[in-house]
Order: sequence, then C-alpha cells, then structure tokens
Amino acid sequence: MRSLHLDPVMDEVRGSGGIARVQYPYGDAAWLVTGYEDVRTVYSQKAFSRTGMSQESAPRLTAGLLLQGGIGSLDDSIHTKLRRVIGRELTPARMAALRAAAAAIMTRRLAELAAAEQGDYVSVVAKPYSLNVLGELVGIAEGDQQDVGEWVSALLADASVADAGARSAETALQDLGKYVLGLIKARRTTPTGDFVSDLVLHGDDLEKWELVTVVFALIVGGYESSAHMLSKIVLRLLLSPDLRAELRVHPDRIPGAVDELLRTIALAGGEGLPWRVREPISLGGVDMMPGDFVVPSIGAANLDPTVYADPERVDPTRNAKPHMAFGYGARYCLGNQIARTELEVAIGMLLRDYPDARLAVEPEQVRWHDGSAVWQLAELPVALGAPSYADEAILEVNGGVM
Repeated sequence: MRSLHLDPVMDEVRGSGGIARVQYPYGDAAWLVTGYEDVRTVYSQKAFSRTGMSQESAPRLTAGLLLQGGIGSLDDSIHTKLRRVIGRELTPARMAALRAAAAAIMTRRLAELAAAEQGDYVSVVAKPYSLNVLGELVGIAEGDQQDVGEWVSALLADASVADAGARSAETALQDLGKYVLGLIKARRTTPTGDFVSDLVLHGDDLEKWELVTVVFALIVGGYESSAHMLSKIVLRLLLSPDLRAELRVHPDRIPGAVDELLRTIALAGGEGLPWRVREPISLGGVDMMPGDFVVPSIGAANLDPTVYADPERVDPTRNAKPHMAFGYGARYCLGNQIARTELEVAIGMLLRDYPDARLAVEPEQVRWHDGSAVWQLAELPVALGAPSYADEAILEVNGGVM
C-alpha cells in the first residue's frame, strides 16, 4: 500500500542483512541494496555502471520507465559532458529569476485554492505549479504545458495496471520527442532568454541528440517528481503541527526542513534506478558478478539508523551526512537546485500566507494513485483558511524572495 513510508520490502531487506535478491515486475532479478554506505558504494565505485540501463532486461517497476538514450543511462564520459553543460546554464542569476517567478506562480495557485472553501491541492496547486515553473525555465508556452504534462505522466505510467500502458508510453515518448525537437529548432531561430535558448546559443560543442537529451531530461525529471513530492511534503506538514509552528517562528530553517523532508519521504517506495555490475565485487558480504543488476534503495539508505539518529524524525537543524535523495557523486542530480527552489518557495508561502491550512479529510481518507512509478496522491483535500500576510520575515530565506 502506497504511503509516505517505504515499501515494506525495503524494510524487510534492511532488517535481514541489508542486501537481498528481488524480482521486480519488469526485467531480470536484481540485488536490492539498502544500507547507506553500501548504496554510496554502488554510486561511487567503478565496479558498478549505469551505462546501458535502458535495456529491456533492466529491473524496474514499469515497462516504460527506462527511456532509450536517457541521460541517466549514457556512457560516463558523455554523461559528465552533459552534466557540465547543465551546470553551466543553471547560473545564480537564472536560479534567482526562477525563484521570483515561482513565487508569483504560487501566489496565483494558492489564491485559486483559497477561493473555494476547500479543494484538491494536487490538481489546483502542485501539478500546475510544477508545470508553470518548468515552463518558465525551459520556455514551454502555457498553451503547451498541459500536453507536456500528460506526455510525462504517460512515460511514468505503470504498465502493470493496464496492458495499454506500455503503448501509451511509446506514443508519449514520440510526441514529447517531436515537441523537444521543435522547441530547439524554434530557439535557434528566435532566442527568448530561457534555458533552451541559452543552451542552443552556447552549445556549439553539443551534437543535436545531446541537446535533445538535456532538454528531454529536464522536462521528464522536472514535472511529475516535483509535483508529487510537493504534495506529499504538504501532507506531511499538515500532519505535523509542531513542525509547522517551528518553521513559522524560524523561517530560516525552511531550507533545512526541505532537506529533511526530501530525506524522509521517498519519491517512490524507496528504490533507485538500476545499475549493472561490470567487474567482480563483494558488497555487504555478498559476491556480485559481472552482468548482475543492482538496485540501490535510496529511501532505505536515507533512513539508515547507523547514520541518522531517530531517522524518521524531521529535524531542520540536523547536522548529519548528506542524504542521497538526488543520488551521489558523479550521478548526483544537477536538477536538485531547481527542485529545492520550487519546494522552498511552495512551503514558505503556504506557511506565511495560510497559517490555518488544514487537511479537509481524516488522514486515513487520503487517497493514493496506483498507476505510476512515482508514489503519488490521487488528491489532497485541503482547506487553506483565511490568508494572512502579516509575517514578511519568511520571505527572507537565504536572502531571496520566496
């Protein structure tokens, strides 16, 4: 059953040695790795590789999740090159502008939800907010954003729910690919100052397929995961009055709270993307051979009690090892600063402007959606209450506009 907690399989493996052989709905069997240090080893040792993980035999939850040519499955040298390009374009000035744009977008979204006595935070706020912010960054016209969102959702759909899922994902892959190609072509002719425009302007060292891969990765990684993580974080906050009170009194702790919420709430059930063993290695007392698949459990590693005291507690002032919600090392997600910005803005404005926000149903009545690789709420009924704009201090987090 989907929830804010780990898949019970992760807990079982963690409690029985930390590594076990598991079979996912699609692909071959894999070694599931749950300990913090072991997961970090998978991400950092040359014995493990992400190259070629779009192959059909790769273990995964859905048929369409591992995309051919996805940035996460590229050869190490190409992956490093594209990371460098993304990092070059995500400048402090661009991120500051994105933070200001996100604040304006969230103001409108919260006002729309507040206009009703109660409403669905997922469909009224989180999804359109994430799409609007992504559109602002990448340069997706507002009239195209709904289509883009639907294509991304189809790519992450759980084909085990319906056989048509894989076919829908294939169609969505084609449609989104055509859209990205058109976007790049348009920006070559008429630059507009967005990420894609500057990528094209400064990307003389990139081949066409590399440009497509970068833009595609930002779109696929920047919509559903952000939208549904935000909804789950808001649910956690609504169930945690003491934490909300702490953050209103100490708004400077919001970035720390976001970090902790990312650590304690997994994107899915706790699993990460698959890796391949490319040379013999012993991990956690288990001998692994070339060709074996390995799935590092990011969610379990982030709750490792040997690393984090009282691991499920959200402590905005916690001083501990960095979590791995965005990966680790050379595979650390460069989009993390985009996600953090979105979440800090959203949480800060909710706490500042709607201090009386509450869950509009009993916690056990909150419904989850079972049709995606991303564990997501089907809806989140919320009553925002009357707005309050008295506390302006919360806008000063990190010296920037929330």
